[in-house]
Amino acid sequence: MTRTMLGDEIASHAERLVPGSVARAEAGACFLRLETLRETMEALRTDPATDLLHLTNLCGVDYWDHFEVVYHAQSFDKNQLACIKAETYDHDAPVVPSVTPVWFGAWMQECEAYDLLGITFEGHPRLYRIFLWDGYPGFPLRKDFLSMPGGLQPGLSEFAGVAPRQEPPRRAVQ
Repeated sequence: MTRTMLGDEIASHAERLVPGSVARAEAGACFLRLETLRETMEALRTDPATDLLHLTNLCGVDYWDHFEVVYHAQSFDKNQLACIKAETYDHDAPVVPSVTPVWFGAWMQECEAYDLLGITFEGHPRLYRIFLWDGYPGFPLRKDFLSMPGGLQPGLSEFAGVAPRQEPPRRAVQ
């Protein structure tokens, strides 16, 4: 069974490798400072004690006032998984350093977080929208996506050309 590293354990390794790199630790995750994020991730990937060679998942989370980028990195040899997070408090223009130099597999995952949440990954080799087209208005996974100018509110019925949802007829129970 894969062992999940505790936040304090990840933080201890990160601080040993890159002093001053940890913002805080919680039970299930370690939060890294943006200023040293890439350097710390590289150290955690190459250090024999952590051996986090594989980026299993990268995703973004919108908390209204800030964004988190969540990284799940794994060591196959040590059979352990780490949850590492980074926060950015500029909700209008969130920027986080790219980890594509550390894990090439981050390329498409960062493009996805950019496309759907609008998080820019500084230093990404070619950040682009992968699901939506250039010029698409907004980022559909943001909490405020459907609170649009002009008083439009969430719900497809607010958009021109979309018929209101019809409930299917109910049959009488015999």
